[in-house]
Amino acid sequence: MQARVAGVSEIPFTDELLRTVENVHNQIFKYSRNHEGQFMVTLSEGKIAQEFGLTTQHLQGKRIEEILLTCKVTDILPLFEKAYNGHVVEYESSIGARTFTTTLSPVIVGGTVREVVGSTTEITERKWIEQQLLETQELYRSLVEDTLIGVYIAYVEQPGFVYVNPSLADMFGYTQEEMVRMTAVELVVPEDRTMVRRNQKRRLEGDSSNLRYQFRGMCRNGNIIEVEVLQKTSSYKGQPAVIGFLQDVTERKQAEEMIRKTELLSVVGQMAAGVAHEIRNPLTSLKGFVQLLKTQGGKPEYFSIMLSELNRIEFIISEFLVLAKPQVVVHRQCEIKPLLEHIITLGKTHAIMHNVQIVTYYAPDLPAINCEENQVKQVFLNLLKNAIESMPGGGTVTVSVGREEGMLMISFTDEGCGIPEDRIAKLGEPFYTTKASGTGLGLMVSFKIISHHGGTITVKSKLDEGTTFEVRLPVE
Repeated sequence: MQARVAGVSEIPFTDELLRTVENVHNQIFKYSRNHEGQFMVTLSEGKIAQEFGLTTQHLQGKRIEEILLTCKVTDILPLFEKAYNGHVVEYESSIGARTFTTTLSPVIVGGTVREVVGSTTEITERKWIEQQLLETQELYRSLVEDTLIGVYIAYVEQPGFVYVNPSLADMFGYTQEEMVRMTAVELVVPEDRTMVRRNQKRRLEGDSSNLRYQFRGMCRNGNIIEVEVLQKTSSYKGQPAVIGFLQDVTERKQAEEMIRKTELLSVVGQMAAGVAHEIRNPLTSLKGFVQLLKTQGGKPEYFSIMLSELNRIEFIISEFLVLAKPQVVVHRQCEIKPLLEHIITLGKTHAIMHNVQIVTYYAPDLPAINCEENQVKQVFLNLLKNAIESMPGGGTVTVSVGREEGMLMISFTDEGCGIPEDRIAKLGEPFYTTKASGTGLGLMVSFKIISHHGGTITVKSKLDEGTTFEVRLPVE
């Protein structure tokens, strides 16, 4: 049996070969150029050809242009020309909702293209799978690339990262390219690196359990952040790997710390109220008897001293009650320089006993502050006293006042032993103190007083160099 088209070179097909072509699931077709230069189909068989009525019998004597017009794919006609010029051509086409791929292969005899053999295969299902895969990849990319938490992939047996998402890079202030050249340990403060290395060792030893831990991270700009990690075992490109999810929990930790301080402050306040009231009762009796004894004779100066000290104890108790509840206070405009000079005068005797010199600096044209004078004096006296006592071997305390962004800043700087960085954050908590015999209540009351005045107290310190307490108060 032969397939013939008038005016076209004939290449015979055996019956057995033709039957084979007729039963393939694809479409096998051939075309060549007739004497008039038109492309004519010489063979078209297979299940796809039968389904669309494109068998050799139906296409006999038809030009390629007519067939493509029927299938509404005329835009691929130039590809048929290209194949007849000696090139192997592949293209995709659609009929309705179905997609096909076709390969055109020229048959060259004696250096001349005699005909072109084509093979068409339906790829609708494959295209659907590819589309689903693409959508899945897009979803994955959106989940990982655009998520607000940090994500990384790292090989178990290698120290560096394989991948980090943009959020993780932003968290530490690096680019993604920079981070994949770094190791995890480089992002951890030195004090926490032992813990991170221990977890890495567990992975190397085959521990595949999920790990959740926290560490302090070191950012590019030197800032320290609190980081929580959830790490899961996996594989990546055939190698054991871990996927890590990081979240900056600095604000959450600060909120938790604030709640803890508030709860502790509440307990201390209740205790302070009870203690203060219990002391006041016998104190009233003592004052009464001292005054009675004074009328019965004795050295007047002794009674004056005793009454003065009892009054002082009563005043301290009144201040102690600040912890329990806000007191009724009267704010008024106060000039900062006379207020500080009064405090420095009170502190000079204490300074002389510790061989400490007090130096002051006042910026010009300082504005007044709206405050409760006695409370602010209590804060300044406490800070000055602490600065003096931090230098048992003597030194200089510098008290300076200036303006800073709409605030009045009063700083107390000593040359003492300094405060370790991990302890600075705890200053102001009740019963937390760097002094051997302190209670921590003085600083706590000071922080609370300044907070009620709309201001802040910040601490800067370096070991063996000294400490600076900066009080900022709003100005009118």
